[in-house]
Amino acid sequence: MKKTLTNSRNIALLVAAGLLAGMGTAVADETPTSTASPAPTVKPLTEYQKAKAAFSAAVDAYIANRKSSQAQYKSAKEAFVAAHKTYSAARKAILETYKGAVTSAKTARDAAIAAATTEAAKLEASTAFKSAVATATSARDAAVASLGAAPIEPTKPVMGARPTPPVKPTKAAKTS
Repeated sequence: MKKTLTNSRNIALLVAAGLLAGMGTAVADETPTSTASPAPTVKPLTEYQKAKAAFSAAVDAYIANRKSSQAQYKSAKEAFVAAHKTYSAARKAILETYKGAVTSAKTARDAAIAAATTEAAKLEASTAFKSAVATATSARDAAVASLGAAPIEPTKPVMGARPTPPVKPTKAAKTS
């Protein structure tokens, strides 16, 4: 049997294909002219989606809290370092003055003991030295007390626990 290209079945298929092709362009040309688009249908949120949204909000709050706490700690640490340098410099000056007074009293005592010929003179030099050291010590203690308490280093902020992500639901096993 000889097959012909123009049998009735082939013609029917060509006509159907032409109609579909023509219909596709006609459908594409039909666009709504109004700017209002139909409202999209919204699926209700599942429990997992709600938990995931809450987790995202908790993570954002955790990050914001962490950043603000770190910024506050950094500024408090910078203020502490500046105050501690000032306090240490003032205390160092007081201690150097004390050491200078003790050294000069010791030099005076050593010179008086070397020049002394009697035990009474040596005892008087030692007593004068002890008195000078006591005076210098009380002056040092008063000056340190006038500085006030040493600055206290700020403590690192406690960040708290990170939010835990929600548990992803498992798919039900297929039964057949």
